[in-house]
Amino acid sequence: MKSVWVTGKRKIEVKEIQLSEPEYDEVIVKIMVCGICGTDLHFYNDYPEKKNTPLGHEVSGYIQKTGKGVTGFKTGDAVIVQNHVPCRKCDSCLNGRYSLCTDIQTYMNASSGMAEFLKVRKEMVIPFKNLNYVEAAIAEPVTVALDICREAQLNAFQSICISGPGIIGLSCVKIAKLCGVSKIAVLGRDFKSARGKKRIEAARNMGAHAAFDTYNPEWKENVKKEFPDGIERIIITSPPSSIPDTFDIASFGAVIVFNGISYREEKITFNANSFHFKKLKLIASHAIPNWGFPTAFKMLEEKTINHKTLVTHTFPFDKIEEAFRTATSREKGVIKAVVTF
Repeated sequence: MKSVWVTGKRKIEVKEIQLSEPEYDEVIVKIMVCGICGTDLHFYNDYPEKKNTPLGHEVSGYIQKTGKGVTGFKTGDAVIVQNHVPCRKCDSCLNGRYSLCTDIQTYMNASSGMAEFLKVRKEMVIPFKNLNYVEAAIAEPVTVALDICREAQLNAFQSICISGPGIIGLSCVKIAKLCGVSKIAVLGRDFKSARGKKRIEAARNMGAHAAFDTYNPEWKENVKKEFPDGIERIIITSPPSSIPDTFDIASFGAVIVFNGISYREEKITFNANSFHFKKLKLIASHAIPNWGFPTAFKMLEEKTINHKTLVTHTFPFDKIEEAFRTATSREKGVIKAVVTF
């Protein structure tokens, strides 16, 4: 089978890999769609581990073959593949705290989800109905948004700011709207570019009331004019350097939730007194293992989150390098690019 790996900075290789038979309690999924995630772009742009790295973890497809011991699935069943599942054996799992599993199980270290097939344990696949494969593939980033919004403790009539209008940040806009948040602002960079314009258009369609371009040196002052009492909930899906800036626009007692990684700027500094005296809360959201797929499926099925707003570019497998170049471009108006098989 064909499988996509990063083998150097901005270097992609399509490898030919032997697909082995499913072992006990395993299934083989024929991949139909795989989204290009921000993590994939980090691997592509930065090659942080300096070794060949598999790509792709937002996948949908159907059951191609089942191993012995597999029940509840048959050939042809439409499924998504979870990229991480709890071990259910460590102390955290046995105490019912699956989100804090200390022996998380994944296929991502050795197998690419951006491939023709993916062999995984049965518990990693979740069936879906009433969605096409593109819709189902973006359920994964929607579950990440659900985790962020849960950590942010959203309530009716709050003010909220979302930094980073990618697919996760934009999904947070819609979820915040459903929670009854009264006013939603979006922060981003270079809104004059084709990419920026497309994302701001999507943010407004999903319920954002205001948008602020951090390329504008007066952006903080503009935010404070719009929110004179500060912002009660701040969600950050942009790089870590965004975190300290949000302290200045946060209200007293605000909750700030960060989700993201960076291989270029892993360390930040901030004013500890500002953090202390404003009684701010900084929380990390890391939706591993993912939860909320039934909710994400429902939102996509009912068009509460419309995949056509978010998935702007679709590429066939033989255009994989073009897909990654487009996903990193500011001049292509891209929000989410997906690869089809």
